[in-house]
Amino acid sequence: PYARTRSYEQYREKWLTSPQPHDYLSHLAESMRDERTMAEMLEDDGSIAGYLWVTFSDVIDFNITIAEVMDIAVASDYQHRGIGLEMFNHIEEVARAKGAALLRSDTGIANVASHRLHEKAGFKPYRIHYEKIIG
Repeated sequence: PYARTRSYEQYREKWLTSPQPHDYLSHLAESMRDERTMAEMLEDDGSIAGYLWVTFSDVIDFNITIAEVMDIAVASDYQHRGIGLEMFNHIEEVARAKGAALLRSDTGIANVASHRLHEKAGFKPYRIHYEKIIG
């Protein structure tokens, strides 16, 4: 609810002063213990054009490995150039090579650009989450 009523800059400032960056980085660092984890930056002449973070989990009872896109972003100066789709294609190729049979990713309901990118990359919805503001 807070993020929906504030500008990006206000949201970012609040986020950076919360425990969330530490939690995010801790989760990223913990995931790096698995050699399959992908954490990569896309550079263009020294500028960061985008980044991605993908984790892997094995569902032993069903004999399947799932690769999950934890984060993917394209810098604003590089958006609308096909880089996001290129990154998803790279993720899929590497995930398949690392034994994944399923690739998952999620995004916010209001992030229409991300919805379109996921659809272009061949993703289909598989679950719906609901939220109700009660306070």
